[in-house]
Amino acid sequence: MRYLKLLIIAAILLGSCDSMDFGDTNQDPIGPNEPSPKDLLAGGIMNFFNNSGRPYLTKPTFYVQWQAQNIYTSEMQYSDDPTSWNPWYVQVLSNFKTNIDYIDANRGNTVVKSMGDPDNQIGVNKVMMAYVFKFITDIYGDIPYSEALDPNNRQPKYDNQIEIYKDIIEQLKAARDMMDPTKPAVLGDIIYNGDVSKWQKLANSLIMHAALQLSDVDAAYASAEFNAALSHPAGVIETLDDEAWVNYSSQDRALQNPYSRLRAADYFLTKEFTDALQGDPKNSPASCNPTFNVTPDTRLKIYSTSGDRIYNSPKDPMVDDGKGYSCNLTTSGVSMSKRIWNSDSPLPFFLASWTFLDRAEAAARNWTSEDYNSLLTSAIQSSYETLSQRYGSIVLPTNSEGEPGVAIDITGDAVAYAAVRVADANDATYGNNHPNPKLLVVAEEKWVAYFPMGFEAWAQWRRLDMPVLTPHPQPLNATGQIPTRYTYPPDEITVNPNGYQSGVQDLTPAEDRNDSRIPWDVN
Repeated sequence: MRYLKLLIIAAILLGSCDSMDFGDTNQDPIGPNEPSPKDLLAGGIMNFFNNSGRPYLTKPTFYVQWQAQNIYTSEMQYSDDPTSWNPWYVQVLSNFKTNIDYIDANRGNTVVKSMGDPDNQIGVNKVMMAYVFKFITDIYGDIPYSEALDPNNRQPKYDNQIEIYKDIIEQLKAARDMMDPTKPAVLGDIIYNGDVSKWQKLANSLIMHAALQLSDVDAAYASAEFNAALSHPAGVIETLDDEAWVNYSSQDRALQNPYSRLRAADYFLTKEFTDALQGDPKNSPASCNPTFNVTPDTRLKIYSTSGDRIYNSPKDPMVDDGKGYSCNLTTSGVSMSKRIWNSDSPLPFFLASWTFLDRAEAAARNWTSEDYNSLLTSAIQSSYETLSQRYGSIVLPTNSEGEPGVAIDITGDAVAYAAVRVADANDATYGNNHPNPKLLVVAEEKWVAYFPMGFEAWAQWRRLDMPVLTPHPQPLNATGQIPTRYTYPPDEITVNPNGYQSGVQDLTPAEDRNDSRIPWDVN
């Protein structure tokens, strides 16, 4: 494991000096000689949310059929290429772990205390660590977890994914409960500017989010943890002010929106996605809509370069890219809006609409007594509102694709759209008499609301199996099915063979392929 090798080399170099006293020879008289908690925290957060490139950003957008490639198409065709997890372990998880250990061991240190209450600092780092581990295990399945960040262990065990999930929930609870909003705020917090009351809400929302991911493997446990987080006095994310967003800056390439560092001309929105938001009937001629929704969704105005032009006819020129209407990742002819694909544009970490959709799903599963209709309505309204504020307010110069150079506010469209979707969810015939139309509508709305965060949407789609997506007609993987995971990094086979083999054995089938299913993906 390359990330372990890096840590081990550093440990060996330091350890080799134990028998000799060099005094302050190797100390930098200008630079810091101790960890800086605020810099490690800010750096870890930004390193995580700044990963760019196809494996680390866009591949899942092909799998959930939001985007298609028009030049280099191998990822869209499910090429089974191993992907290193080093960018998530090194200078992300290692930052948070170093911070937690250092702050805990130096609680009385004046510099440490100047950067916020030690418990608050540790709590924020623990929430981030839990989230990143969840992110990685959702991609691969079993992963190094309990022994992962020990530089003296070259062969850490691969923990079972379900056990990782349950420990992540415990870590989030511990982080939430150790934070105190009445104590000094945390420096280096580039998400909430040190406000730990919002980190507590985020922790509860993440607990509910993680619990739902276990709904098919341990429903009793998942339901109990979901309800405990929902009823916790710290609350959950419910308002736009509570939302977690990552802000970027065009002034420094390292701080730019990761989409903006890719060539936009290589990507188009799929016909599946645009037809769905246009409300083109599922089975009508030339429609590629994979959902059962036939109501136009004006979030397309925010998401796409079509801007304020919504196309209600599937035969409009925007859908004809010369490939016909095969509905297998055919491009729509429009791209992700430059309001999003922009070096300065923010990206969501966790939104109020996502929490409301999780609560609506729990209600649809009869886990809670909350009112499904009001939760679904709140989810849609908050989605429309935050998109209008964060992206619609951005005024761009009119570009070659005709994106309007004016602000777009779709907030007023939410009430009517939500009313129709509530009616859909309460219609026993919706989805060809789907056994749980409320759950189907939530799945369809999640597919839309998570845009453009592909990894989050991919995790939801794999668990819910809705909407039903048709695989690419010319796949490059073994079975031709849409990928359900990334294959393990190739050096794991030789560096950590026992861990690797145990991870593979928990897959279904027990083969290291991108179409094997991870432990929580049992359907």
